[in-house]
Amino acid sequence: MAYFEEIKERAHQHPVIVSLPKLAQFYLEEFNIYSSVDDFETDLYDPDHLFQNDVIIDADEHHPDFARLSCDEETVKPRLNTVVDWATNTDYQRLKNELLVQSQIKEHILDSVSSEDLVILIIVDGLSFESVRGTAVDAKPVFVDGISTTEPGYRRVIYGEGQYSPTSVYADLLDAKRFYNDLAFTYWERGGEDLSTDLHSSMSSVTRISSFTQVVDDLREEYPLEEKTFVQITRMGLDQDSHNRKEEPNKSAVVQDILDDLGKIHETANKLSDQFRIFLTADHGILWRDQLPPEPSIVCEDYHPHARFVEGGISIKEGRTIFDRNGTKTTGLGYPHLTRKLANTEWGVHGGFSYYESIVPLIEVTEDDTL
Repeated sequence: MAYFEEIKERAHQHPVIVSLPKLAQFYLEEFNIYSSVDDFETDLYDPDHLFQNDVIIDADEHHPDFARLSCDEETVKPRLNTVVDWATNTDYQRLKNELLVQSQIKEHILDSVSSEDLVILIIVDGLSFESVRGTAVDAKPVFVDGISTTEPGYRRVIYGEGQYSPTSVYADLLDAKRFYNDLAFTYWERGGEDLSTDLHSSMSSVTRISSFTQVVDDLREEYPLEEKTFVQITRMGLDQDSHNRKEEPNKSAVVQDILDDLGKIHETANKLSDQFRIFLTADHGILWRDQLPPEPSIVCEDYHPHARFVEGGISIKEGRTIFDRNGTKTTGLGYPHLTRKLANTEWGVHGGFSYYESIVPLIEVTEDDTL
């Protein structure tokens, strides 16, 4: 198995064949990357073609003239912040093209569900892919294709590409897969009622909870399942711990609590159904204070309430602008820029574009998995 440095060294000497992982081109910008040997040879034998860079052939094939390597490099990791220009449309589109995007999660759920009679969707408020990378769970990276704040993040998960349309993930499961029974559990506090109403608009049973134990207890009462059941859970994550805390939060403990709760739900689902599928994802990640440079770049002269995004008509070259359904303009800053210095009680921020904020996990488990 080869890593990028070895692949680069070999490719500088002679073209190599290697099946590259997603996002590899961000790390190999100085090379011409071809998708097949035939494509490369078309240019190789063209007398008018002038090669500007050394060559890597991204393919799963053999050829007697070129060395074939296997790549073991991990690409979705903190170093992504150093190779992606988070404020440019080009890099934004490349991320969208190569990763599952948040607004496609709904379609992914619909495509994944076949013979299951129990489907559970857990959406965590603030959980980065980085937080679960390296843990025992198998997580898929998901690109947050928009401003990394709570409301649009939840809407993208629930409503998909048409995040402001009336068709939610449950409405589509009801229509296409005949999930006639629904249960919803939410941690929302006062002030979040409008969003909570929208996220559960198609559901008939919504329970406001203060602990995850309530979810487990209520689900156990559903035994035996009399019809196909969809369960939607909005769970607190690291978002609340990133703001207005005098002491630094114990991030690893919060993440472990989330994974423990996933294990409890998995155990409960095993008692309710022989065929089930659980999805766990997040609305956005968190960029923590210790993940910023010692002297972060402050790009705004005027004070703004949010450190990583600006609402309104202000244009900032270090940011990427998103328009919502009403035409309202929001500019999220690329990593590592801030609108202002962080307050002493701000341990983490979000709303901009970075590996930590814009890549969230999708964890998917069934009755065949062990947690």
